[in-house]
Amino acid sequence: MQAQLFLNKQPILDAKQVLYGYHLSLELVNDVDPSKVEWESVMKAFCEDIAKQDGMSALTSNKPIFYRAPIEVLTLDWLPKVDDLSMVTVEVTLANLRDKTVVASLKEVIKAGARVAVLGYENSDAYKKLLTIAKTVKLDAKEFSAEEAKTIVSALNLQQVNSVICGLETEEEFAEYAQAKATFYQGYFFTNPVISGQKELSGSKLAMLKLLAEVNDPDVEFDKIVQTVGSDVGLTHKLLSAINHPNNNIPQVIETLKDAVNFMGLKRLKFWVNMMVLSEANDVPKELLTTALVRAKFMEVLAEKQGKTTDKDRYFMTGMFSTLNAFLKASMVDIVGQLPLSSEVKVALVDHSGDMGKALFVVRSLEQGNANMGGSGIDIMLVSSAYMSANSWAYKTMNGLEAA
Repeated sequence: MQAQLFLNKQPILDAKQVLYGYHLSLELVNDVDPSKVEWESVMKAFCEDIAKQDGMSALTSNKPIFYRAPIEVLTLDWLPKVDDLSMVTVEVTLANLRDKTVVASLKEVIKAGARVAVLGYENSDAYKKLLTIAKTVKLDAKEFSAEEAKTIVSALNLQQVNSVICGLETEEEFAEYAQAKATFYQGYFFTNPVISGQKELSGSKLAMLKLLAEVNDPDVEFDKIVQTVGSDVGLTHKLLSAINHPNNNIPQVIETLKDAVNFMGLKRLKFWVNMMVLSEANDVPKELLTTALVRAKFMEVLAEKQGKTTDKDRYFMTGMFSTLNAFLKASMVDIVGQLPLSSEVKVALVDHSGDMGKALFVVRSLEQGNANMGGSGIDIMLVSSAYMSANSWAYKTMNGLEAA
């Protein structure tokens, strides 16, 4: 069986949930014995796949990278291709550092400018000596309680060592572990919000939901969208600025919403309006919108690769709206009840049922670092290709939005 590599990506945020960088984990799939892998050919193929998706910069938005990979390729030659190696932090375990070959490779990596982070923690002289080299420690929330993390982080702060708490899956977990005052926090915890006990949405969130409902009504006419969006001068300006961004390669300047509809068509205009509306939410991390875009594009690409071209728009919408519970701090059941969505989309969003629900389950499994995807039956390399393509597209799209 030929060895195949799978790349997982998770955001790393600071205490205010502002994006700092990304964790990239490279792992073998198909239970192949690492000692029997022809690593050079495997890594060459992997790097070619990355290059096809506009390179590492598109995958990580030119942010710092925390990189975990099999020890066989933790060498200078196979580090992520970035302009400045100081942006790369290589993750290792204490067990790795008992291997002389790995230690020799790490010395080259450090000499070239990359940094080192150690996974886990132990109170020993050998570990303290290691911290003279590794200036960052990663703590898994599944291995340390919040109280233990607080004690460890406090000790690390005294040694001027950064800390990252990973394995956080909900906002509730983040709030608990944030009391440790670590440097960074890793995971998609912001997509699993603490739901407010209020039955009614706040004024701004209710307005957001109503606008989304109007724009995504399948029977809506473009004159109605122009009227609805045009009543918000700030939203209109931001929308037109984003549409005219050079990344979109539009050959003429779009000056009005009517021009946008005539040139782009109703479907594309709906997408841009959806994105602008979500981007206006000011109490969620910006990375939430990036996550929505990645999910949407991933599901669209996966639908195409599986021969479901006629359904790709619904797959895209399902991915885009799968984060609405986090944007609105409300249950998905309550949200979908107020949106003009098909029954297939609704059950996909609420309980991951049907083909679209399965695709949504897959991308959420990827976010959690689960390459097995719960036995979904979908080919892992098909998934990997779709995921990298979605990340590249989301990076370009967010660039257009941020320039608006």
